[in-house]
Amino acid sequence: SAAMTVTDSGALADTTTSQIQSTFDGRNARELPLTGIGNLGVINLSLLSAGVSSPGGIGFGTGPSVGGQRPSNNNFMVDGTDNNNRAITGPVLAVTNEAVAEFSLLQNQYSAEFGHSSGGQFNTVVKSGTNQIHGSVYEYFQNRHMNAIDESFKRQGIRDQPRYDQNRVGGNIGGPVVKEKLFYFLNYEYRSEEH
Repeated sequence: SAAMTVTDSGALADTTTSQIQSTFDGRNARELPLTGIGNLGVINLSLLSAGVSSPGGIGFGTGPSVGGQRPSNNNFMVDGTDNNNRAITGPVLAVTNEAVAEFSLLQNQYSAEFGHSSGGQFNTVVKSGTNQIHGSVYEYFQNRHMNAIDESFKRQGIRDQPRYDQNRVGGNIGGPVVKEKLFYFLNYEYRSEEH
């Protein structure tokens, strides 16, 4: 008889480069509550990485501060393709959480192919179809009556939750057009927001 042992270990430190990479899979994008805040979606996951913080309203641009730099120094990509809004320095296209297969952030000294910006390199990889038909229906719901009052409001003497209601519903489906060769993936999301 033969025995097989399967072990799982953390990622090894890459000593050949000073590049720092944080990668989040589709499950992180769907299930971590951080991704439901605002229009940045999965880009908010980058706040879980070392050296990344909220810009605090300082500087021009959209997105977090990476390594103490202004958000205008960030570079946004979808499947490795440029996704930068030149007018406000942020992403042009917001990919819904349910359509994300993987999200990664590169920071520090990355290779020359990422020479566009000196801040963070944000890449969102979109799901694709497979040989099997898969789909989902989802809802993200926030309501001022369900949320607790923020501590910063309490310190200011505000006892009522400010009005903020958000309801996002959607669904997706993916599958084969030609097995093993050509696939489709569709995602639709409707946002009903009242502030």
